[in-house]
Amino acid sequence: MPDSGGLSAHLLCAVPQLLDPNFERAVVLMLEHNEEGALGLVLTDELPNRLELVLDDLEVLWAGDTDALLRKGGPVEPSRGWIMHDSPSWDPTCQEVLRGVWLTTSLDRVDRGLAVGEDGKFVFLLGYAGWGPRQLEEEIATGSWVAVPIGQAPEGGQMPPQWLFDVAADDLWAKALGVMGIDPARLVGLPNREAALH
Repeated sequence: MPDSGGLSAHLLCAVPQLLDPNFERAVVLMLEHNEEGALGLVLTDELPNRLELVLDDLEVLWAGDTDALLRKGGPVEPSRGWIMHDSPSWDPTCQEVLRGVWLTTSLDRVDRGLAVGEDGKFVFLLGYAGWGPRQLEEEIATGSWVAVPIGQAPEGGQMPPQWLFDVAADDLWAKALGVMGIDPARLVGLPNREAALH
């Protein structure tokens, strides 16, 4: 699970030239990065499934936004669930992956009497992104990804952990790049939205 090496505690932002449809304007929260490979969760790809209905099937109470959607955490093992949250009391076995950000990978020990979303913030994902040994390093070397450190100083080029919950999925890419002082509209290969309308 989460480690302290390499790009752990970073976000990876895909550049527009990255043509893999699984990572179009993706922001990936890196959980592991070492000599054996890398593992992360895509935070920007919402699925059409309403979270309330999925959790009801799992006998988990949902008290949050009834329009909240699941997110696709990546193309690997799409049936594997991950819950990113800021409420460690809800799951005694959760792991803190960032300051104030915990990850639940099993519902076996969760307190099903606590309504999820009533207090705290939760993001539910299916699947993950994975890379083999040296694969991610090669992609970074070819300019496919921009690494954004996670920390408490947005003015110092760090993405505050709470923004992972507070920023909407479709705004996260531009927000993370902005922390690094990068104007997304100036990235080579970004389509001109106005031109596309004509």
